[in-house]
Amino acid sequence: MRKLIFVFCFFSCITIGWSQSQRKLKESFVDSASYVYFTQGKHDALVVLTDKALSSGIDSYYLRVRIGVSYFTKNEFYLAVIHLRKAIAFYPSDMYAKDFLFYAYLYTGNLEEAKLLIVKMPTTYQVAYRKLIVNQNSFAFESGFQTTNYANSQDTSVFLAKDVSDTSLHGNAIYAESDRMKSIQYAQIGMGYPISNRIKGYSGVSMVKNNREQHIYARENLVKDTSNVYALTQYQVYTGLTITMPKHVNLLVGGQYMYYAQDKLYANYDTITWKYSYQDSKTTRNNFVSNFSLTKSFQKLIPMVSIGVNRIDGLTMMQYASQISYLPFGNFKFAVTGGFSLSKENNAARKVYFAKLTGKITDYLWYDTYFYAGNLKNLTEGNAYVVYNISDKITLKSGFNLTYYFNQKISLACRYDLLKRESSYYRYYTTFKATETKMYADKYINNSFILSLLWKF
Repeated sequence: MRKLIFVFCFFSCITIGWSQSQRKLKESFVDSASYVYFTQGKHDALVVLTDKALSSGIDSYYLRVRIGVSYFTKNEFYLAVIHLRKAIAFYPSDMYAKDFLFYAYLYTGNLEEAKLLIVKMPTTYQVAYRKLIVNQNSFAFESGFQTTNYANSQDTSVFLAKDVSDTSLHGNAIYAESDRMKSIQYAQIGMGYPISNRIKGYSGVSMVKNNREQHIYARENLVKDTSNVYALTQYQVYTGLTITMPKHVNLLVGGQYMYYAQDKLYANYDTITWKYSYQDSKTTRNNFVSNFSLTKSFQKLIPMVSIGVNRIDGLTMMQYASQISYLPFGNFKFAVTGGFSLSKENNAARKVYFAKLTGKITDYLWYDTYFYAGNLKNLTEGNAYVVYNISDKITLKSGFNLTYYFNQKISLACRYDLLKRESSYYRYYTTFKATETKMYADKYINNSFILSLLWKF
């Protein structure tokens, strides 16, 4: 028995020693091969070698800095950032890796991380690197309008037509009330500004004017056939912060205050005489929205989760959203984003699914295209930058955006959106018992055009 134990221990020691020698051989091979691939510019071969080495538990400063610089050379800056961070973790005082990491931050627009990296550099280097961080302030202006396209013309024959699907209603309607959108005008100005090495802010004010027409359609002069053109004007103030947190996590905080006022004609109906009396009325509202989101990059994946608490038209609403972006080339030359949003307003829940494609056409021209499906009523997006709080429900949104960069300071963007909307109108019928009211969907399409100018200084 003792002999068996001795033999087992002997062979175990030999096996462990052999595996350790094999591991050393692998590490030395990875070091020498990565050096050859790096110096000869064989970036793809270095990527394959690095993946195999890391999966085998082999990691070192030289491997990380070589693959980081290799990704930087290929313009895959997000992947370069990940590996150069690891290289600096091995060798915190190395300026070679810090130099490439600094420029990788600049090229991905992450000025907050770049400023934090400068603080960790020797004092003699800091002044020169700070001069490279320019255009931290920005001025934005955008304006546009929406046109409206209804499936049916706005006349008595449409709104007083017989309801063939409801046999309890006898004959055509005696009158109807509609409230249709005619057009929307929009304008915004905003400023982006650094607050500290970790915090960047954006503030803006905007105005949305929703031009509408309320119409009452009558049959046989039982009631007065009339219309009223009015505008719902909304003024908005937005503030957002991007906060760089430890572990390279970004916290985005945004909030918006909205005030709107409308002058509208209200009709009071007498069920006995079938007559209307009219009264002008002014309505005002104070609305608030807020949003908190977290993002973190994992090589080619950038996930985000967010939560919002909103108070719109007297109702409290919660919104939960998540999305993930995939960067197949390690940069935004092409990116795919998919996401989901769930909103809860009292007992009602709304779901929205969305997908986006982002990419580069030329060095100066970039594009975004997107698609939303679901009930977008009161949806907030862009860290509460956009709020869909117009009363007419949006059932689908799609569009594209083209951005042209004149230089590093000035860019011009043109956006087109197609929105499928629904509003409600009411018909009043005479039955054997009494006058009955029924609500119908009034479906239409918005075509939205927005131009925006961004100046960095």
